[in-house]
Amino acid sequence: MSKRLQTYERDEVTVTFDPNVCIHSAVCLRALPGVFDVKRATWIDLSAASADAVVETVGHCPSGALQVRRPEDGMESKQGTAEPVTVEPIPNGPVRLEGTLRIIGEDGTVDERTGKVFLCRCGGSTKKPFCDGSHKRIGFRSTAEAEAS
Repeated sequence: MSKRLQTYERDEVTVTFDPNVCIHSAVCLRALPGVFDVKRATWIDLSAASADAVVETVGHCPSGALQVRRPEDGMESKQGTAEPVTVEPIPNGPVRLEGTLRIIGEDGTVDERTGKVFLCRCGGSTKKPFCDGSHKRIGFRSTAEAEAS
């Protein structure tokens, strides 16, 4: 069952969080605990830090579950740009994609993203096609890594 996209706004910045993509690395929690705190009912408080600090922290989200927009960037999608998409298999982990992406699910849902996305390649994720970190739990080994040992 898919969870809804969460949106948090203030004048200088808008942050969205997609819980269906989050791999719970806690990078945001460690970097800006005043802004990102899962113990609060509203877990993102954009007033607790500068817009620049929020943009910087969201830029380090490894899964792309957190996305950020500033008013000067515009709210329109970046679809159609000529930016290359990077695809990189992570040893013993997911496939990392970065760029402007359009991901079509088995049920036909369309998920458009700009930034980083990690897709499952171990088969164990409960958030397919996205990685949920299951590769660690099940001991997934990529072909090159398995052949080397």
